[in-house]
Amino acid sequence: HADAYQLLVAVALSAQTTDARVNLVTPGLFQLAPDPAHLGRLDEAQILEHIRTCGLAPTKARNLRRLGQLLVERHGGVVPPDQDALEALPGVGHKTASVVMAQAFGVPSFPVDTHIHRLAARWGLSAGTTVEQTEADLKALYPTERWNKLHLQIIYFGRSYCPARGHDAEACPVCSWAMSAARLAAERRAGQSRRRPPATGE
Repeated sequence: HADAYQLLVAVALSAQTTDARVNLVTPGLFQLAPDPAHLGRLDEAQILEHIRTCGLAPTKARNLRRLGQLLVERHGGVVPPDQDALEALPGVGHKTASVVMAQAFGVPSFPVDTHIHRLAARWGLSAGTTVEQTEADLKALYPTERWNKLHLQIIYFGRSYCPARGHDAEACPVCSWAMSAARLAAERRAGQSRRRPPATGE
């Protein structure tokens, strides 16, 4: 992404949408709205036309238009390097704000997505039932200077090698030693249950 604005919009669009899809729709959107001022002047319908294939597109179109307006009204048309100010923008939650703080401004953050939440549980790094608790646990485990890089490394590993389903934990180079015996057994049973054909009536 060229700047913090493009990163913020892309991450806001990524909820319930693949990165590949976001990468397909953002070039056209940024050509039409290269900065927050242009984004805020667009109609929702114009934004929706470009992001229609993203999940929750109507809500995102409405939020993006207002986001552009508020960036101009509150922050002079620039993305603020402030976690609370970012979270006050429409469609920007804690994770999105944390990603922008880490990747655009280099501020130590540990954004937790579904991959990190899953792997932290698998590897015994957190027993948190919420991403907030998992984030707190991981921040307590690792030194601040490692947060920004480590969260990207875990996401990449989760996407590429450690899926939620169909994962052979005992063959995984990390899960095979990081997971407890009880967790390995539970995932083995869950996998067998998913593969078992449904019962048929006589």
